This record gives sequence, C-alpha cells and structure tokens, in this order.
Amino acid sequence: MDTSGYAKLFLTESREHLVEINNALLALERDANSDAVDELFRAVHSIKGMSGAMGYKSVTELSHELENLLDKLRNGKILVTTQVMDTLFTSSDALETAISLATSDKPRDLIVNTLVDQLRELAQEPEEPQTFTAEFQVLAETKGAAQAKAEHAPRHVRIDARRLDNLMNAVGELVIVRDRLTLISAQIDDPSLSEATLKASQLIGNLQNEIMTIRMLPVWQVFDRFPRVVRDTAHLLGKRVEFIIEGKEIELDRSMLEEMGEPVLHLLRNALDHGIELPEERVAKDKPAVARLTLTAERDRSTVLIRVSDDGRGIDPDLVLPRAIELGLIEEGTTTLSDEDLIRVISRPGFSTAKKITDISGRGVGFDIVATRVRALGGSLEVRSVPGRGTTVTLRLPLTLAISRALLARVEEEVYAIPLTHIVETFSLAPGMLQHVKGREVLVIRDEPVPAIRLRDRVGLQKGNGQSSQVVLMELADRRAGLVVDEFLGQQEIVMKQFDAVGEDSSLFSGATILGDGAPALIIDPTTLV
Repeated sequence: MDTSGYAKLFLTESREHLVEINNALLALERDANSDAVDELFRAVHSIKGMSGAMGYKSVTELSHELENLLDKLRNGKILVTTQVMDTLFTSSDALETAISLATSDKPRDLIVNTLVDQLRELAQEPEEPQTFTAEFQVLAETKGAAQAKAEHAPRHVRIDARRLDNLMNAVGELVIVRDRLTLISAQIDDPSLSEATLKASQLIGNLQNEIMTIRMLPVWQVFDRFPRVVRDTAHLLGKRVEFIIEGKEIELDRSMLEEMGEPVLHLLRNALDHGIELPEERVAKDKPAVARLTLTAERDRSTVLIRVSDDGRGIDPDLVLPRAIELGLIEEGTTTLSDEDLIRVISRPGFSTAKKITDISGRGVGFDIVATRVRALGGSLEVRSVPGRGTTVTLRLPLTLAISRALLARVEEEVYAIPLTHIVETFSLAPGMLQHVKGREVLVIRDEPVPAIRLRDRVGLQKGNGQSSQVVLMELADRRAGLVVDEFLGQQEIVMKQFDAVGEDSSLFSGATILGDGAPALIIDPTTLV
C-alpha cells in the first residue's frame, strides 16, 4: 500500500505528540511522582503505532525502545535518575529528527543504534536504583483557560493551511470589490441596486468574520515549545529558572502566530544569557537562587501584548552608554539614556556589550532581529529595565496581518492609510496649537507638548499654503506624536498588499492597499513616526 499520501497527516499528528512528550518530560523533571510517565507512555505508544503502519523503521525502533523504558518507569521497576532524564530528553530530540527525516521530500532513516543501546541498558532493572536529584530546574506554570481536557474538546477537521490562506486572499479581494460597489451605488439613485449592494455587503462581512475566526489560533500552539528551550538553555548556562507562562488562551491570526515565534525565542534566550544571573551570583545579591522568567500574552483593544519579563540584573546603562558613544549611536557628552534611546541603541544591528561570544549571544544578532520583525508585523516594541531588578520587553502586535481598519488621510492629491491600531484621537488644528520648543515644532495638546510631524514634509511634497489643518494623535507605548495632514476622508477596512518601496522614505510605508474607487494608497507605518 502506498502510504506517501498520509505522510503530512502523520507529521502533523506526530508534532502534537512531541509537544506532549516535551511537556511531560518537564513535568517529570519537576516531580518524579507525577502522572507524567503515563502521559509519556501514551504519546510514545501512539507514535510507535503510526510509524509502524507507515513503515518508518528508525521512528518505530526508537519509539519501541523508549516505550519499554517508560513501561519500566511507570511500573516502578526502575526509578527516575539524572541519567534517565538526560536520556529521555535526548531520545525526544532524536525522535523529532527521525520523524522529520522520514517525512521529508527525500525520506531516509536516522541512525539510532547508539541511543537504542542506551535505552536498553537503562531499561535493565538495577539491584540498587538511585534516586533522582535535578541539578538544573526549569519550572513551568500555566495560568489561563487553556487547560481543557481532550474529552471536552470540540470536533475538528484537518485542512491544508494553504487553503485558509487562499480563502483569506479571496475575502480580501471581495472586501475591495464591496467598497467599490458601495461607492458606485451611492452615485446611482436606484433603490434596487442599493438594497442588493447592502445585502452583498452584509454577506461579505459575515464571510470575512467567519474566515478570520477560523484563522485565529491560541498562542499556546507556539508557547508550548518554549519550556523545553528554556530548560535546555538554562541547563547549558548553569542557571536555575522558574518559567511561567500566562495567557495561553489568547488568540492570534495564524499568519501572525507563525511570525511571532522567532522574536519571542530571541527574547527568552537573551534574558537567560544576559539578564539572569548564576545561582551563586543571585544569592550574593540576596536574591532567590532560582530566577523567575515570565512569558505573558494579553489582549489590549485591537492588539495583543506579548511580554517577556525576568528578575535578573537588568540592562546596565554604564555598559550600554559607552559602547553606544563608541559606535557613534549617541552624541558625545550624553550622560543618560531615555527608554526611546535605549531601544534605538540595542536595536541596532551588531550592537552587543557581551565580553564573551557564546552559542547563545554576543554576536549582536538578537535584539535587532526582534525589532526588525516586530516592525515588519506592524507592531511596536517597549523596553523597561531597572538595573539589579530585571527587564521587561513588550511586543504590541495587531491581531491579524490580513485585513484591518485604517483612517484615510489626504495630503495634496495623495491619499494615505493610517492603521487605527496606534491612533488615539483626531482633531482640527487650532490657532496657537503649533509651537516651537528648542528649535523643534511641537503640538500643545491639553497643555502637553508632543512632537509634530508634517506628513507632507515626510513624503517630500512642497509646503502648502495653510492646507494642513487636521491632526492624528498617535501613541506607541508611552510615546506620542501628532501627524499633521490636509484632510480626513473617513475610515475603511484595508487589505494589506506587500510592495517594494524605493527612495529615502521607503521605511515610512508598511505596504499598500486598494481604495473603493480602485485607486492605490500607501499604508503609513506609525512605528517610524513615533
């Protein structure tokens, strides 16, 4: 029987079991008397059965020996030791590799002879078994409503993710057509056309909401792989960490979820390497030997906040400032760094204060990747650090990359779209509101000065004759700026289209969209303004 058609299904289900295996291993490392061994046995047994049916030799052989060892553990014939735990973690990694190789475009077996021998040796019942003492400990705690049991889970149907992408693209085009039909209908006095257009608009809106809901996935689908990463990294660095995950039930669009994994991984590894101290160093500072690392997801209006916090040494300005001056990122004579300056400095490619290059950090390839990726996703970045007490990095991300609402603004004859995510309010420019402070133009809003940015200047248009009369107050984290435009044209749902911008102001735009009249409009990236 030809089983090639079932390879993708096997890979998908095996990945779910691998997540269960890693989570159970972490639980077993915390508490050798937990039910984790039973969970491990069930997951490995499932993989063994599926791989046997598919004819994946190395996966079947490895899972079979792993199952034998787990059977001895759950029956109490052998005890959990440090050697057993290390071998179980190694076996989990090997199992994942074997599955990837077996289901690749050019299937091949992983050589597992040595590991199989180790599993068989450990499965032999010792005369005097040793007790397990964890030298390194990573605790994982979950807070939220993501603990639903399998028996209460809703029914699911597996479909190719590309079909969801195709549906989302089709709905995006329908939204553009809907807006154009609405505009045409408003210009033609025909009750029948107006009624049909309204009905079509409602149907398209319902279809859009349903497809966007289908694409929403809980963040635990990405977060669940981090406890193992934290455990292994802490183990490598000789550090002890309590890793806490909160808000695993928060949902994001599938495309956004796939993109956020790498930035969060960089932040976790950076916190472990740079932020968290060694146990003896923490004790000398009257801190608990076990550090606390928290990963949190929460909703904030139409955005999701992803926050990574640690109680480590924090970012030392005495190290960052001289290095920033040396590289020419900060002017000579600067004595303090604001939060904005700190983000700008540590986000520069190649910036690093690490004295020693390791496999984890020290090459300046961490935070700049995070900043670049978050900006590309239409999000913003916030850093809060207190020397000696820890650092918190917050990513503010839109719920979806596909369709969003935007404010349309005109400058001269050009129309631009400004995402509503970062807009606080809009108002008309009143006399005396524009002032100059220390040679810089500012807007005084309710006695509070904020930087004034004239959009016509940023896009290279000539200064007008007083046409600019409207202001968009934008906010990212605790930073604000007022964008001055000629006129507001209302709100509209926009479909993001990628484009290759050229020129000095290419970074000002995050993409383009098509308006209801068929004309294109560039989408302003607020993170480049505030």
